[in-house]
Amino acid sequence: MYKKNSISLAAVALLLFSNFCFSMNMVRPYEFLFQAERKPDYKMQVTTLGEFSFGHAKGYDENGCDVNILRIYNPDQNALKMLDGFDDTTAIGQKRIQVNANDDGKRGHYLVCGDLSMQGLSFSGRWALPKHFSVRAHIPFYFAKLKSVSWMNQTEDITVDDARVRNYLTDDFFANVCTLGKGLDLGCWSRSGAGDLTILLEWLQNFRQTKPFLKNVRVRAYAGWTTPTGKWADEDKIFAFPFGSDGSFGFLFGAGLDLTFRTYLRAGLDVQLLHLGGKSKCRRIKTNENQTELLLLEKVNAFREYGFSQQFTLYAQGCNFLGGLAATVGYQFFKHGDDYLTLRDLKYSEKVANTAKSLEEWTMHNFIFKLSYDFSNDYRVHPYLAAFVKVPFNGIFSAQVKSLGFILGVDF
Repeated sequence: MYKKNSISLAAVALLLFSNFCFSMNMVRPYEFLFQAERKPDYKMQVTTLGEFSFGHAKGYDENGCDVNILRIYNPDQNALKMLDGFDDTTAIGQKRIQVNANDDGKRGHYLVCGDLSMQGLSFSGRWALPKHFSVRAHIPFYFAKLKSVSWMNQTEDITVDDARVRNYLTDDFFANVCTLGKGLDLGCWSRSGAGDLTILLEWLQNFRQTKPFLKNVRVRAYAGWTTPTGKWADEDKIFAFPFGSDGSFGFLFGAGLDLTFRTYLRAGLDVQLLHLGGKSKCRRIKTNENQTELLLLEKVNAFREYGFSQQFTLYAQGCNFLGGLAATVGYQFFKHGDDYLTLRDLKYSEKVANTAKSLEEWTMHNFIFKLSYDFSNDYRVHPYLAAFVKVPFNGIFSAQVKSLGFILGVDF
């Protein structure tokens, strides 16, 4: 009966959709540091994870410098250059002719600031299979808000060119951008929705050791795929990133090693590799190499080929205190390779479109501290509780939040 039920659960799981990847540093529910401990004598485990950002979100530019999240790609935004790359017969081309001013480093420039907050809630299930295998399913939900957005006009009021730029472009800047940019909104937003659902097949086995210091070696390997159930990026709002892979399928692979020393010390590492398939959709593109990322007026159908994603996690844990208390310190490094756009509309230059900094490689570094309690008992239901804090401290072309969270797991 056990074998039959396990195979049935696996078959149901494989019919589900699956998950991944957006460029924020919110916890992905399948990350091993944020899972409840697997109990070998239980057939099923369900887990809930909640995460809440606090303080100001941090942005990191191409040099790894700490900047506002809306300045990770450009130190300022250029309203004059956003009009370049269009034919003179178009509305944008006519606006450029009307403005008719040179860029002096201040004219048409904006300093942009904003603050980002995020909350996440995910649900996970694990079903035991024979031979040390199990099937895991994870579905997250996210709540994000971009607030306190400020566009500070740097245009002076000295020359005739300054007056013309103010009169025809910057005095009614938000309305002009919305009209010329086919609905582009430069203000605040609030978005919520599901992330991508992940399905993984995992193998995990303990190898007991008789050495005086090393007591156990635990090896795990897992693989699965991701199907885009998450909310897509909103091309008509600035910095409105996707809650998953933005419509792309993907394949996830991982492996890990945990070493237990004596009774109270454990250390380990985990490596995750993700390959995302490409996706064609309507996207905002650069029509001139000098354009800045938040002021892209043109939308075209484009295929995005994703770079390879890698995540490395190291941790050390003091465990088995007071019957089940454990304290974990971890470090995570995430790297995503260069993306590439293939334009379906030959009207614009594909080479120019691919000069966007948002397509370049980005990285994240995070420090994690987790306090957990594993209720060791002989009852049918076996609970697990944990609280954690995740703090970013470095990166390139990334926006990250500090967060607090909890994990509640139950084995049956």
